[in-house]
Amino acid sequence: MAMNYLNLVNDLQTYTLRTDTPYITKIPDIIQQGIIRIYNTAKDIGFELMYTDTLDQNVYLIAKPGNWRETLSLNVEDLDNNKIFLQERTYEYCKTYLPNSGITGIPKYYCDVPQGNANSYRNWLVVPSADADYNVEVIYLGLPLFNATYATNFLTQKYPNLLLYSCLLEASLFLNNEEMRNKYEMMFGKELETINNISGERITDRTVVREKS
Repeated sequence: MAMNYLNLVNDLQTYTLRTDTPYITKIPDIIQQGIIRIYNTAKDIGFELMYTDTLDQNVYLIAKPGNWRETLSLNVEDLDNNKIFLQERTYEYCKTYLPNSGITGIPKYYCDVPQGNANSYRNWLVVPSADADYNVEVIYLGLPLFNATYATNFLTQKYPNLLLYSCLLEASLFLNNEEMRNKYEMMFGKELETINNISGERITDRTVVREKS
């Protein structure tokens, strides 16, 4: 049977022999932490996503999707379908390049905008501010939606064992079960190694796939 969210929730109870309320209440967080663990160790297995938006004239901020983790590229397209790829710069560089957001032009640079917590980047800043209306396309790394409503994703479809072991590893940390942690840490590592070996048969960049020599 193909994995889905409900299957995984049930498996996390079956494998741990735990059905108590505190543990069941924690399962959604355990699953999310399991996905984050996979992201942190294997970003290149399918976390790449596309986000589209509009950038209106005189506007210089673009809101990020809630699941954003890392930007790969950002481009704007004008009404004549001319696509312009912006160069990434630091926030300090962009503010120095154009301290007055009222000056408009064809967007050239972008950066993450610190907001509140220095590590909380919820917007992209583009400079100069848009001199016209543009369509925006961003390629980024992000966490897949996964809950009772969005019950499947690329991890359940392509890497169900990796997801299961990662979540069981997170469960062992919550339960403070050292034996279980060692077991699933080893199984997670072996599954990840297998996936990496398969993926390593090809060396892939963003435009060309070359057979490994």
